[in-house]
Amino acid sequence: MKERILVVEDTLADVMFLKKTFEGLNYEITYAENGMNALSILDNDPPDLVILDILLPDIDGFEVCKRIRNDDRFINTPILFYSAIRTSDDKILGLEMGASDFLSKSADDRELLVRVKNLLKIKKKIDSALSISFYDSITKVYSLQYFHHRMYDECVRSRRYKRDLSCMLIDIDNFKVINNTFGIQTGNRVLKKIAELVSQNTRHVDEVCRYKEDAFGLVLPETDLRNAYSAAERIRQYLAMTEDLRTECSLNITVSCGVSYYNEKVTDFNNLIENAHTALLQAKQAGKNQTKFYQ
Repeated sequence: MKERILVVEDTLADVMFLKKTFEGLNYEITYAENGMNALSILDNDPPDLVILDILLPDIDGFEVCKRIRNDDRFINTPILFYSAIRTSDDKILGLEMGASDFLSKSADDRELLVRVKNLLKIKKKIDSALSISFYDSITKVYSLQYFHHRMYDECVRSRRYKRDLSCMLIDIDNFKVINNTFGIQTGNRVLKKIAELVSQNTRHVDEVCRYKEDAFGLVLPETDLRNAYSAAERIRQYLAMTEDLRTECSLNITVSCGVSYYNEKVTDFNNLIENAHTALLQAKQAGKNQTKFYQ
């Protein structure tokens, strides 16, 4: 799979030079001729590395770098300033804005290739380490850390583009009884099976995550409250009826669900999750094995 590089450069001669330099290598190159265009590309199709000029026709490269670094989605995206400006003050400012490296356009093209290669190698190692931390070791779905990370991203996107977004929490009813009666190993098998069944009954764009010991959190992009509630009820009813869970435990296993929707009253992603948790508690208090939504 090709590594993707975004080149932010408004000078055609420099664009052609970079195109020739990277020709035949395992890179996919995208070009942006100004800062705002670059930020739009980053938002919709994030690259693996950004090569950034300082002098741009709208906002300068320093501002572009600052905005990229202020977005947690791109915290591990390397930024290489590649510019004709070579003063120490410019380099220091670029590094202060969050640049990973700084190279003059007068440098040997072999040095450019080596620096790009090294930055991508470092990113790959960090991504690998983050990937391990983003998965729950028992259920193999995403972890609580990833749940918060993804919910934050989706709230930002929902606010910016006025898109629907919902959150769902699924809690296993009487899970402590399963652990106390059959042991932790059986409890872990139940968790794995529920994670598998929930994943099979959600859309490809939805993310299933481990929320707590006996609960899962789902990120539901492009989903209004009515459809989120319907999805929760479909999952709840399926888990209550399926024979797959009975192979792991002889007890009848049910879940309770809480659903919340991102609107103008929601302050941030934590608030959205808290609302879903409030709805979940209402479902528990109302007798379990049911779905409630936050109003």
